[in-house]
Amino acid sequence: MEKITIKELIEFRKKGSEKTKRNFALKLKTRKAKVKDSEDKTGGNYWSISNSSIYNTFKRGKDEFYDEKIDEVTDKYSKTTSLKDKTMYERNLDILRSFKEFDILSLRPDNIINFETVEKTSKILTLQHLPIYINPNLVFLIEENGFETIGGIILVPQLNGFTKTELGLFCEILYKFLLEKYSGEYSISQQYCIAIDTYNASSVTYSEMTNSRIPSILNTTLLEIKNM
Repeated sequence: MEKITIKELIEFRKKGSEKTKRNFALKLKTRKAKVKDSEDKTGGNYWSISNSSIYNTFKRGKDEFYDEKIDEVTDKYSKTTSLKDKTMYERNLDILRSFKEFDILSLRPDNIINFETVEKTSKILTLQHLPIYINPNLVFLIEENGFETIGGIILVPQLNGFTKTELGLFCEILYKFLLEKYSGEYSISQQYCIAIDTYNASSVTYSEMTNSRIPSILNTTLLEIKNM
């Protein structure tokens, strides 16, 4: 079975009728796995301008990347005659400007010990017998309450963004990924398991989900796909 992306889980939930849901679920469950697996690059290149600055800001703990990137992209915007490219630059500029106000560093732990390498082969989780693909942007080792603890972030770009509940789906699967891959050696941080909607400059942490601030839709979505 070909891997299922989290965006496809959200797409399934948005299908209007039982028939369209059933057809979509059947497609997800019966399509063959690709011979040469590749990273999930859906929209990746389109949003890489803003994603790279957000990534660097969080990883390096310095709020110094946005202005330089804004100047660079503004220059490219003024020089291109392609309407498609202008639209792309404009959307990425909107994200960069909003993240100057978002303060992503408030989500970053101060005591990061190391950034972990995530192997390509470990990015698929089997949940309800379905292969779910997740590609964390950063996984990091921190000291939390005297223990070495694992946290992670996933940046999720999409035009018009996601609802908080949909963003929670990314966060919950990220937490399950961290549990499966690292819980044998480390504790897993709920506070620093974070999904970030870059288009809307909003975030969800797993601790928010466990406190019932954000409802979980993972199990009901997977079971519905599995049983159709």
